[in-house]
Amino acid sequence: MYFYLRRRFGDTITSPIRWAAVAVAVAGATVGSKLLFLFEDPQLTLRSLHDPAYLMGGKTIVGALFFGVLAVEGMKRYIGLKQSTGDLYAIPLAAGIAIGRIGCFLTGLSDNTYGTASTLPWAIDFGDGVRRHPTQLYEIVFLLALIPFLYRIMRSLQNEPAPGRFQPGDAFKVFMVAYMFFRLVCDFIKPYPRILFGLGGIQWACLLALIYYSRDLFRWLHLPNTRRAAPESMLRSPGNGVNG
Repeated sequence: MYFYLRRRFGDTITSPIRWAAVAVAVAGATVGSKLLFLFEDPQLTLRSLHDPAYLMGGKTIVGALFFGVLAVEGMKRYIGLKQSTGDLYAIPLAAGIAIGRIGCFLTGLSDNTYGTASTLPWAIDFGDGVRRHPTQLYEIVFLLALIPFLYRIMRSLQNEPAPGRFQPGDAFKVFMVAYMFFRLVCDFIKPYPRILFGLGGIQWACLLALIYYSRDLFRWLHLPNTRRAAPESMLRSPGNGVNG
């Protein structure tokens, strides 16, 4: 999917830098997925410091995404790269997480991604006699619905040369904002421990990510449509810089 998008929309990043960014992202994601897992339930982590199976077993997607972004941004700052590198990964990431959640759903209780007890008609018994929110399925539906919107953003960046509401890099940023907001809300119906002010560790990471992208979110919501044609009186007035 990534290679298809790269052929379809082009790539201004040279291949060596592109693959270096991928390597750095994977390294950051590996560290972040583990760190946030350990932070999900601090008390359990402290009790399990001598349990290799626990320390090696868990990972979180939110931690992988957030720390992967921080690692790539650090690399770009180090080498002086100003161009966005993330747009081509937005759709593959959304599709990949959706596919991964199929495995989470089929694994059931041991995967620890199920929801709280529910009486809704679509609630599912994962084997312990309790009908629960199938939060894995909620996430799959959300991500599949997000993909066409991300594709439209990439098309708008390619087809509209004039500056508009979206800029290069915004497809990935929209993916991150949308996914982090979804997880912030959805994790309220997951039986994760709440560590501070009623929020779990993953929710706090989502909140930090949303704060990180708050300037972009404000820009999307409030930036006027600059593609709109200027008023005729403005075009005719002298000294406005349009003709000079």
